[in-house]
Amino acid sequence: MKILFLSFLVCGGCFFSAALSWGQTNAQNTYFSAIDQDLAIKSIVLVPITDNVGGIYSRPAEEEVRKLLNEDKQWSLSNYPTDLQIKTELLDERPEDVKVILQNTQSEAALATRIIRGPRGISITMTLFVGRDGLPLLQESLNDFKGFETAEIRSEVRKMFENIKYRMPFRATILSRRGQQVTLNLGGNYGLKNDSRVSIVQIVKVNRHPKLNILVSTEKEVLGRVKLFKVEPYMSFGYIEMEKDPGVIAVGSKVMPDEFVKYSLPVTTPSGKILQDITTRPDKDVAFGEEPQEWLPTMPPQYGKVELMAGLANYTQNANLQTAGSISGSDNLTPNIMVRGEIWLNPEWYVGAQLRQAVMSVQNNLAGSSPGKLNVAMGQYAVNFGYNFLLTSDYFGPKLQVGAGYMNTNFSTDDSTPTAFTTMRYGGLLLSLAGQFPLSEEIPVDIGGKFDFFMDPSLSENKSSGGSSSNKINSFSFFVDYKMKTRFKIRGELMLENYSSDFSGTGQRTDPASSASHRMTTLMGGVQYLF
Repeated sequence: MKILFLSFLVCGGCFFSAALSWGQTNAQNTYFSAIDQDLAIKSIVLVPITDNVGGIYSRPAEEEVRKLLNEDKQWSLSNYPTDLQIKTELLDERPEDVKVILQNTQSEAALATRIIRGPRGISITMTLFVGRDGLPLLQESLNDFKGFETAEIRSEVRKMFENIKYRMPFRATILSRRGQQVTLNLGGNYGLKNDSRVSIVQIVKVNRHPKLNILVSTEKEVLGRVKLFKVEPYMSFGYIEMEKDPGVIAVGSKVMPDEFVKYSLPVTTPSGKILQDITTRPDKDVAFGEEPQEWLPTMPPQYGKVELMAGLANYTQNANLQTAGSISGSDNLTPNIMVRGEIWLNPEWYVGAQLRQAVMSVQNNLAGSSPGKLNVAMGQYAVNFGYNFLLTSDYFGPKLQVGAGYMNTNFSTDDSTPTAFTTMRYGGLLLSLAGQFPLSEEIPVDIGGKFDFFMDPSLSENKSSGGSSSNKINSFSFFVDYKMKTRFKIRGELMLENYSSDFSGTGQRTDPASSASHRMTTLMGGVQYLF
């Protein structure tokens, strides 16, 4: 009887083992996907990176990508055969060459990068080839990058590699299974913690771009779920909470952390209905106040700016007469007003205009001349256009401006007998150089300056001081901008100007002049409106 009982146990155990084995095999066969197996990556080969500038950018970029692949805990790096004669620049168009690379390196994936420097900047294309068909799976592109330092290129290829890893249709794979316990090659580096849950999926279809053949989307089937009980930086251990069939979760199964959209707890009525309108919520007065309005972000300025400025100046006018000698007149409190504006054609090009007025009263110290006080009115207008050299991608960040234009400045002086000072009109083409720099991200203050260089300025007078004249104009300024709001700034500006002329020959004056000058030091303040 004992022998018969033991024989029954042995046979029963064999039957149970066979049934379990048949069930696992049947489940695996039922849920087998060739596409899923085709996307499994254990080893990857780095195709030599190319550029069109003699390796200036390709060498540091390849060092950076190789470093990232060596540090990667999911993919092992294979060596690229040095004797393989393949044009790696054309891999996108020649899947048969990709197959040759994968076969010669015994790899499941290949990573190729191409760098092109053109007139508009640097373009980088990074492509991941996966699968027996030799087709590209994922691609990252960077176009018209304005940087040129090798450190910047390293940083960009690092971001592109990280983006490709993040866009993979799965995050990790099952490394081992023992009963319900599994090990996966993903850990705290991705944000997993003890008691986190991950879904086990199978990729059943890959939807590709009709022309580029790169991955557009995938269709997945959820096979089960695993709860983690131990999480290390690059590895996790968990147990299977549920699976579709016994044994369907196996070594190589794809892992996706639960990434669902999470909502805050809704406000409901006593009957359980969700309140959608804030005006019907019982806490509306506390939460939103009276007459609540939807908040919308303020659009940044994008068309131009207008300035309205006012201030005081120290004005001095001098003249050297051939007979009477040197005479001068000054006004220490000369009121000034100015309107200035810019239209931004695009982030680089702009056009501007300026209108300025000032009035002053100076003493007439020419012996025997009257009246004793002379009124002077200064009128100035200018038009210009220029180009912004942006030092960062932010238009309102640090920048340099180079411009050109025309300026006319008119000093209208009362007549006197005999003539002491004449009405003088200066004008000419100018080149300008300006710079503007924020103090810091925390302090909303910009500082800057501007220098105007006049090319061969002209002079006209109501009574010529000489037969001919040689003229010079010096003009530069310093300013500080304080940002009050997105569209409003307060500006303080110090302007220094000098207009001077040397005369030769005799003119229309009774007493000809050998030289004359106007000097103004102006301190102005005002407001800018940016639109």
